[in-house]
Amino acid sequence: MIERGDRETPALDISVILYTHRDPDGWVSFVRKLEKPRIGKDGKERQFENVGAIRTGELPELLPGIFDEFLTVDGYFTVHGFWRGAPWNNALTGLPDAWRKEKYLSRLNACYADIDCGRTENDEPGATLTSLEAQYRVELLAHDGILPQPSMIAHSGRGLYTLWLLRDERNPAIPPKAWEEFIQPYKEINRAIIERLRAHELPADIGAHDAARVLRLPGSIHRKAGKRVAFNIRFDETGRGFFYTLREMAAFFGVLTTRAELPPVTRAAAIPPGPRRMIKKHGSAPARAHGPQRLGALRASDLILIERKRNGFLEKGKAYPDGTLSYGRRRTLGIFASCLRASGATPAATGEALRAMAGNMRPPYPSKPDDPPIEEIVRSVFDGGRLPLLRTDFLCKNLGVTPELARELNLQSIRPRDVALEADRARPLQSELIKKRHKIAWEFLEKSGWHTTARKLAKYYSLLNIPGANPQTANMDLNAIGYNTARAAGGRPRKTYKSVK
Repeated sequence: MIERGDRETPALDISVILYTHRDPDGWVSFVRKLEKPRIGKDGKERQFENVGAIRTGELPELLPGIFDEFLTVDGYFTVHGFWRGAPWNNALTGLPDAWRKEKYLSRLNACYADIDCGRTENDEPGATLTSLEAQYRVELLAHDGILPQPSMIAHSGRGLYTLWLLRDERNPAIPPKAWEEFIQPYKEINRAIIERLRAHELPADIGAHDAARVLRLPGSIHRKAGKRVAFNIRFDETGRGFFYTLREMAAFFGVLTTRAELPPVTRAAAIPPGPRRMIKKHGSAPARAHGPQRLGALRASDLILIERKRNGFLEKGKAYPDGTLSYGRRRTLGIFASCLRASGATPAATGEALRAMAGNMRPPYPSKPDDPPIEEIVRSVFDGGRLPLLRTDFLCKNLGVTPELARELNLQSIRPRDVALEADRARPLQSELIKKRHKIAWEFLEKSGWHTTARKLAKYYSLLNIPGANPQTANMDLNAIGYNTARAAGGRPRKTYKSVK
């Protein structure tokens, strides 16, 4: 391992990144902290700059060169894996750009805490501890059973990172999937770790709990402290590392989880649509037929989040802690089955998902002689002809979904009208921005003699400080005004698109 403060030691310790990111098909994003903040196009101050994203399996080949040129000082990497890099390239490295948003996560690699010690100017309890002193306190807490044994402890230059590596329940060699119903309890686990550390006078960063976080790169130099970042992998008495399932971490800190899992087809339908493709007839909406399928998938996903919040659904008429009366286990399973059928799930997959949800109910379903079996519920939903329309206000009323609960759980479909309208208010602004881009694209085509590329148009957007200045957006705009289709046919687009009239 790299010794702290030793600048003659070979810098990059790629083994730590590979030990954290155990899915070879996942992507790791890298950023660097700027020596002097700069003002972005939106007028906001920027302290970090994207360096790019690399697939985990390609790290040994690509990362050393990128590290030596861009990440030696104040380099950072993402804790978790993403399902891909951005669809445009980074200007510095030519790599796919970093795409650090929770909705693009593929794996949850580790729970973590960032302890802000080594700060002599801070009067917060524990802030003046050295990183070695803080590490000793963390190890004592783990020894006394107040914390699980950390998988890794890292000296970040001044402060300290503690990480608990996660493993999938079915495949322990890789981390768990970053499904929506896992991200929320994951954040709650991180918050619980922070609270426990702070309760024992270790100044863990209150805001460092999200799933898109970056940590300092092992081997990089902390500019202000002048020390290299050093990660120490910890082993038990048998020489094995410490790995935990998300459910084990949740149980340790008293965080609620769910047993139910969505069928793969439902998950696929719930994922936001990707970049738009060219269509034969502009103005048509060939993907609109998938709307009911996506609606069913979003509602099924919301039901799992609500189930986790309720810690399992109760018998009819029983009250939850917030005072909401249960709609009933049988009826809730019927709603879940209807949503799964609408999403495209098969009867077999629906039955498996229902059995998982039923096992988490209180008491587990079925528990009474007159409770219909799961197979009968599935049969009644799939053999009943056309699915009945479940109104959103009906679902909110019977599942006790208030505006506060919908915002807390970030529900996508089962939410009161006021919450849905809040999400829609930004759309007119986005619509006006799209119209503005289309008009600019048309004018740019005229100036360029009807010959251009998405990359050239993106650069033109950038010169005009237009948000979304990347080749992917520019290509979508060219498709929208008919340029790519007309060019393929040997002509040029007619001025018919409503936004450029």
